[in-house]
Amino acid sequence: MTVLRHVRHLVSRFFGVITSQRLGPGAQDEVNAILAPDAAKLFWEQASIDQRHSFDVAQRVRDSLGEDRAALQAALLHDVGKRHSSLGPVTRSLATVLDAAHLPMPAQWRRYRGHGPLGAADLAAIGADPLTVAFARGSVVSTEAIDQVAWDALLAADNA
Repeated sequence: MTVLRHVRHLVSRFFGVITSQRLGPGAQDEVNAILAPDAAKLFWEQASIDQRHSFDVAQRVRDSLGEDRAALQAALLHDVGKRHSSLGPVTRSLATVLDAAHLPMPAQWRRYRGHGPLGAADLAAIGADPLTVAFARGSVVSTEAIDQVAWDALLAADNA
């Protein structure tokens, strides 16, 4: 991704975050029907902006793959590590800029930028599907058998 395209993506995501709506009862029921109780607990511990983003990613995954349960779970849970930082949209944006510039930042901001491994560890601890753990981590470990079609759909849905 070119720098300009990446900046455009981040700006678009920022405005999407600050204008996002909480999940309504129908969407909440949908999430609870897809996730096991321990996974749903992690989902609902996220900030509402992350719940909305993850739900929207899951909707795009459903549009491309249909009812692929593993892919839908991965979409819903891919950002659960962000809950370890408790940052709002502005501080998240500042952390992203400082990280891109390789500048020092507070520990809480570093946790936000390192949310992938944190979330993957949380998901592995509850026995989540390997696709879900890998997508939260942001990478596949060579020992993991990951469906490439599902992986590509998840990446496209998250970056849309």
